[in-house]
Amino acid sequence: MAERDITRRDFVNGTLIGAGTMLFGKGAGISAAKAAEAEAVPIAPGIPYYPPALTGLRGSHPGSFERAHELAHDGREDWGPQADTGEKYDLIVVGGGASGLSAAYFFQQAHDWKAKVLILENHDDFGGHAKRNEFESAGKQRMTYGGSQGFDNIANWPKEMWDFLDELDIDLERFETTHYDSDWFKRHNLSGAVYMDAGTWGTDHIIPADLGGLAPVMPGLGTGSSDYRALFDAAPLPDPVRAELTRLYSEDDAERVIQMIEERDPDFDALPFEDFLKDYWDIRDPATYIFLRKLPTDENGVGADSLSLSEGILAGLPGAVAVGKFYKMIKSRDPDDPGYVHHFPDGNAGFCRMMVRAMIPEVAPGKTADDVVLAKFNYATLDDPENDTRIRLNSTAIKVSHDGPVNEAKEVVVTYIQDGRAHHVRTGAVVMACWNMIIPFVCPELPDDQKMALRQNVKIPYVFSNVMVKNWQAIRKSGVGAAYCPTSYYHLLQTEYPVSMGGYEPTDDANEPMPITLIHVPVPEERGATPRDQFREGRGRILATEFTEYEHEIHNQLNGMFRTHGFESKRDIESITVNRWPHGYSYSYFGLFDKGMDLENGPHIQARQPFGRIAIANSDAGADSWLDVAVMQALRAVRELTV
Repeated sequence: MAERDITRRDFVNGTLIGAGTMLFGKGAGISAAKAAEAEAVPIAPGIPYYPPALTGLRGSHPGSFERAHELAHDGREDWGPQADTGEKYDLIVVGGGASGLSAAYFFQQAHDWKAKVLILENHDDFGGHAKRNEFESAGKQRMTYGGSQGFDNIANWPKEMWDFLDELDIDLERFETTHYDSDWFKRHNLSGAVYMDAGTWGTDHIIPADLGGLAPVMPGLGTGSSDYRALFDAAPLPDPVRAELTRLYSEDDAERVIQMIEERDPDFDALPFEDFLKDYWDIRDPATYIFLRKLPTDENGVGADSLSLSEGILAGLPGAVAVGKFYKMIKSRDPDDPGYVHHFPDGNAGFCRMMVRAMIPEVAPGKTADDVVLAKFNYATLDDPENDTRIRLNSTAIKVSHDGPVNEAKEVVVTYIQDGRAHHVRTGAVVMACWNMIIPFVCPELPDDQKMALRQNVKIPYVFSNVMVKNWQAIRKSGVGAAYCPTSYYHLLQTEYPVSMGGYEPTDDANEPMPITLIHVPVPEERGATPRDQFREGRGRILATEFTEYEHEIHNQLNGMFRTHGFESKRDIESITVNRWPHGYSYSYFGLFDKGMDLENGPHIQARQPFGRIAIANSDAGADSWLDVAVMQALRAVRELTV
């Protein structure tokens, strides 16, 4: 690959013209964030507190993270007078995401549903990254996910995960046979595509083919043409780039590449993927690397330049598929595998709502996975003193410590901030189900080596922007059901998952409203930084980005993609919800940067060790972002406290 850095700008005849980019040092994004905060659009006066219907800036919204930043970055110790709530619990869970809710459930189960449990959640809604976004347009209610999408990694689920879903009355087979409409995309002639924006490539252009590999995550999505030469010849690309991309996607020369591998015998885990492209496929043009760079970003949070050949193979990147099959690193797809179809209409928020209703039945009627979909949760019941399990929203834990020597203490004192005031409450045990990097600051008693291990998990920043369009006529005319956008601000666009459940149905009428999702991962333009440093920089960037900037990028990108089909953003967008997650998916180890670290031998194992009456549960504790990992880590933590 060319040594010079390549930035996202216009290029002429294959030469990209660069410009500098602001870099964020340690803590730099924090003060910028305070100046950039934008309140979410409030619910109309008189309507009960109901966070899923809020639009505007969501995810880590203003008010959810400031206390944690004061604790971790500013070292704040004085929180003013502390009010003793007088409450005592058997368990307090810090963090109300999927792992925290699971921990509360498993603890109650272990105590015959007679325990007193309090969940403290710093956001204004439960679920963590499993965020439910609701919209309304022209009297039509729509919903989608704002982070965690669906059940995945199912082939590797332990028995306990299956048992848990059975208890919650979640039948995955019904998603395959009833809920997910695999014919929806075909019915509307929608396929995967690639969007090339005019700001980078000189003209707005849609490549009508799933070159981004989106079909596996959106079963039923059309793949479009496989005539790569014709596709790239029609695209606004210089001739050398057309030739290189055609060669990589078709992999016609794969036998020669495999022969070279046999002769050189490289270490797949140590060979950078882009060096593989240069040395084995003779890929030279910088624009080719720009086109390919963000293909693995949705899964890994980094560009292709940060992956090894092994990781590029597992990601199914062009030029690596035949190699992966030859060395049996890629398994053939089971024809009976339904694929990624196990979605609630609101993503994994539906799963979290099932857990909440199981623990607090007063929150909504019903017991099935179907009747939870359209249920209007009564948030006033979450922290009712009559409940055995209580969820206290907008409450940030700032200190968790044993009441006396760790080996002798009978209780743990938890201090949290709510409504600007410090409160403390006592409990027999604590599960820290928040993010690993904040735990050392909240639990100062932990051993130094454990604190260091906890800090190793630097989470991947993500932005999920959901856009309610008043109709999707332009999308239907374009034939784009999902798109990889290699040089746009949002690198992925998805129409809604076609899930029918509990009276909720995807729209079949293009004149009706529909939510579409745009995903942004702040991959730095500059190359060479470690993934952890990339994620730190990205965190600062998205915290410092104002809602109006996110909104501007949405309007600009959707107009570029669909204006020729009649779309006009100012007219056709009903509302926008931006779910920003500066601390998003869990860090998973990278072969080029984390030597000797893996799921069996990484710092996450030391980080999750119990300490006295404190246990740790989250996806970070499993070094993976799968939902089942978060749930099973919760089960492990509860078992540590109850044996």
